[in-house]
Amino acid sequence: MARPTPGPQEGQPEAWGRSRPRQPAGPHLGQGSQVSRDAPGGPLSPFSPAVAAPRPPLPHVEQYEVVWPRRLPAPRARRALPSHLDLYPESVSYVLGAQEHTFTLHLRKNRDLVGSGYTETYRAANGSQVVEQVQRQDHCFYQGHVEGQQDSAASLSTCAGLRGFFRAGSTVHLIEPLEGGGEEVQHALYRAEHLLQKAGTCGVSNSSLEKALGPRVSAAFRPRNWPLARDTRYVELYVVVDSTEFQKLGSRAAVRSRVLEVVNHVDKLYQELDFRVFLVGLQIWNHRDEIHVSSNPDTTLENFLRWRVENLVGRHQHDNAQLITGVDFTGTTVGLAKVSAMCSRDSGAVNQDHSLGNPVGVASTMAHEMGHNLGMDHDDNIQGCYCPVPQEGGGCVMAASIGTEFPKMFSHCSRTDLEVFMEKPRTACLANAPDPDRLVGDPVCGNRFLERGEQCDCGPPQACQNPCCNATTCRLAAGAECAQGACCRECRVTPAGELCRPTKDACDLEEYCDGQQPACPEDVFQENGTPCPGGYCYNGVCPSLTQRCQDLWGTGSRVAIETCYAYRLSPGCKGSSLPDFSRVNKCGILYCEGGQKPLERSSCAMTFPTGTCQALVLEGGAQYEPVPEGTRCGEDRICWKGLCQQLQVYRSRNCSAQCNNHGVCNHKDECHCHPGWAPPYCTELLPQRHTGSRDLLVGVLMFVLLLALALLVAMVLYRKGWIPSCRRSAAPTTAKGLSNPLFHEGQGVPAKGGAPGPTIHPCQPARPMASAATPKQPHFAPSATLGSPAFTVPVYTRPPPQQPRPAPPAAPLPELKPKQVVKTTLPPPVPPVKPGAGAANPGASQGGGPPKVALKPRVQRR
Repeated sequence: MARPTPGPQEGQPEAWGRSRPRQPAGPHLGQGSQVSRDAPGGPLSPFSPAVAAPRPPLPHVEQYEVVWPRRLPAPRARRALPSHLDLYPESVSYVLGAQEHTFTLHLRKNRDLVGSGYTETYRAANGSQVVEQVQRQDHCFYQGHVEGQQDSAASLSTCAGLRGFFRAGSTVHLIEPLEGGGEEVQHALYRAEHLLQKAGTCGVSNSSLEKALGPRVSAAFRPRNWPLARDTRYVELYVVVDSTEFQKLGSRAAVRSRVLEVVNHVDKLYQELDFRVFLVGLQIWNHRDEIHVSSNPDTTLENFLRWRVENLVGRHQHDNAQLITGVDFTGTTVGLAKVSAMCSRDSGAVNQDHSLGNPVGVASTMAHEMGHNLGMDHDDNIQGCYCPVPQEGGGCVMAASIGTEFPKMFSHCSRTDLEVFMEKPRTACLANAPDPDRLVGDPVCGNRFLERGEQCDCGPPQACQNPCCNATTCRLAAGAECAQGACCRECRVTPAGELCRPTKDACDLEEYCDGQQPACPEDVFQENGTPCPGGYCYNGVCPSLTQRCQDLWGTGSRVAIETCYAYRLSPGCKGSSLPDFSRVNKCGILYCEGGQKPLERSSCAMTFPTGTCQALVLEGGAQYEPVPEGTRCGEDRICWKGLCQQLQVYRSRNCSAQCNNHGVCNHKDECHCHPGWAPPYCTELLPQRHTGSRDLLVGVLMFVLLLALALLVAMVLYRKGWIPSCRRSAAPTTAKGLSNPLFHEGQGVPAKGGAPGPTIHPCQPARPMASAATPKQPHFAPSATLGSPAFTVPVYTRPPPQQPRPAPPAAPLPELKPKQVVKTTLPPPVPPVKPGAGAANPGASQGGGPPKVALKPRVQRR
């Protein structure tokens, strides 16, 4: 971008303007700029220019407004020595004075954007590969909110001016510097709808989604607010940038800055789902591409996923890989991914950088494709799917196409799809929280990462909704034992033996709380070789030939005829060996029949009068899709390393015998103890105080029965006159506070400092109230259940005006004569009825295998 000419002087506001065609010569207005509406001497603004001067246009923006950001001074807590970290402080605030509004942005450094194991890989001038491991760095990428806007978000970089996005209400604003590298220089501020970009759609077809996820249930029959997992999930992301993108950006530093901006925005979008996305590696193909990057997105995706398996998996720990390319994909496709592929060999996607001027475009594409990896369908495919933001306002992340506005959040359908996907055993890679030592920088309270010195971290104070955690200090609230976890309920660690993870199928084991930790124990499965429907359990699944054929070829597929397994196909589908019916191997090549071939895979077929043998070719073309390990191939026999072998190949003899009849062996050959018994060999009972909630319930019932018996005895004694009646006291006590809260609406705690009631002796019948009425005050009570933790929740109410006291009588009252008291038996007051619990939301069926999905925006005419 050419360096702009000096801008106008401060003092005069400037209006939004329409871009003009480029002129071959002569001065011209920058796109979006025009002469000020007000003449010199008009109203002043400390953030805007006075007169529009010639400056170069932004080729990727239709129109923009010029602003000068102003950085607000940070409050000084104490004098400190100067540090290089002061260049990018932990938190910073800016004021942007636009024509229509003045925005105050409060930003906080995203300390969890990059892991300390982060590496950068590139080629040196001589072509050799260089891997640099960054031990520690101070970056300039921030997230935050807009002051005074409840529904707001921001993700910006301050490396060389302000660049990024912020959302205020339903409007998305983008900002980038027009000149130099300072913060308080000219910046272009524009709405997302004015960014010129390729209208994009997702390349994943509806048929591929249908095969992967199954028939979609109408949103009317889905739970509207499906509860996501209470524990935060983490995606370790590896990004690859191709040579075309590198050439467009010009340097490794520019590539690094753009990738960090992209990941910063993706992380911001996923935080609402209790997901964190952090970068663990960046590879720049600055010398040449290491795969063939084609304009056909299907080809590029297959090449990239194959490269990932051969060159990245095993070399660098990560959960998901994303390719950013500068190649223009055919048609309107800007992204493509495999469905439900997270944590598998196909966990990845390709993304076209279709808006080089601002990173939010490709970040939105990456968030969409990662959503497909996480099992999310297109919102458009689900009838009645609810998105809080209309399509013209940006819509939701999983919309099939990108319009002129960028998506702002996930729909409730995406939340449901994600919850179904997270029930699958293979998603365990997302549950491993990053080691605090692997995060760059010092611990930061409020980033939702549990780091050194923190007992909990529920996010910034304005977003934290966890009553067990002090969001300001990241310490447990007073009286709390825990703040999160499947074995943490109402800020208390649940007793041992309480179910925290039920079984999913015949190959799963249920897990119970141990009474010591708030987290549910590790998810384990039945011992390998345990019988299950149609086979034997293997690492938590029940593999079968039929299921594998349907996973690859669709629901209409089935296992091929027996004859197929007597043949051996040669590499490249160049023929087959002669059949050997004496050595039929059902653990070699997987042969299926029927169904539809995956679009991204090639296959080889042999046809016989009795049926067809279909085999899928693996990446590279030299081998074929094998029969999965652990598949049943006979009675007490399973496929192991390509051969049909006895079940004992991975089953320890008498493993469960060491569990002393109080547990069973799991897939790790360890004892999985029954509730109440302690590992490792289930020989000892857990401590009595942790044996479960049954003893606690019995104790409570016994206390209630004894209390009721004592009250009954007291009532009998009182009726027989064995308890003397109360006499009036010369100094009656004053009853303060509200009346019995059980007879008010709700079940709140009475507010302190309420209106004083009439002076009543504990044994004296109440007198009628004075005629002067006191306005009824509303009751404010915390929303807590009866079993809430034992720490105080303050309740604040405004004291009502003092009630007038009745005047004393003018003359002495006549002497009272004793009257015979006639006792009347009144029925006891009826206690309030406890409202019934709402019905649980129905579950949703699980999704299926991994077809690819891509993103394409709508083509708009300008």
